[in-house]
Amino acid sequence: MRNILYASDLERGSRVVLRAALEQAASTDGKIFFLHVSDQFHRGNDDSFVGFKLKKAHDAHLESLKDELRAYMKQRIHNFVAEELSDIEFNEDSIEVVVRFGDPAKKIVDTIKDVDASMVVMGDRRVNALSRMFLGSTAQKVIHNTTVPVLIVPISNTVVSKKEGDGNGI
Repeated sequence: MRNILYASDLERGSRVVLRAALEQAASTDGKIFFLHVSDQFHRGNDDSFVGFKLKKAHDAHLESLKDELRAYMKQRIHNFVAEELSDIEFNEDSIEVVVRFGDPAKKIVDTIKDVDASMVVMGDRRVNALSRMFLGSTAQKVIHNTTVPVLIVPISNTVVSKKEGDGNGI
C-alpha cells in the first residue's frame, strides 16, 4: 500500500482508527494522507456570493481555517505518535495533512483520486446495522463510490486508548 488515506472526524475514539492506519502504513513503508472534511463552511456554488471581493474574502477565510486546522492536526499527530506509538517505528514526515470543505463522503472519494490512495482507513460510529440501513453513513457512501479497499474500524463510546483521557480524538 503506497498511499493510505486516513479520513478522520477528529472526535473521541478516533485514535484507534489512526493507529490502524499507521500500522498499515508502517507495514508497507506507505505514506498517510490524514484527511479531515468539514461541511460547516462550504460555500459550494451558492449564487449569493456573486461579488468578486466577497468571494475573494470568503476564499481567503477558508484558506485561513484550513491552515489553522492543519496546524492543530499536526500537533495532535505529534502528541499521538509520542504517547502511543512506542511499539511502531513510524516517521511523522510520512503523514501529510489534508483539509477539505464540503460533503464528507464526496470529498473523501475525490481525495482518494487526488492522492492516488491505494487504501482508505476510516471509522464508523453507527451503533447498529439498522441505523446504517435507514440513515446511511459516510463510510457506506465511500465504499460504494470507490474502487480501492476501505478498512472500516468500528468506533464506540467505550473505546479507550492506551493513554487515559482520550477526550479529543485525533
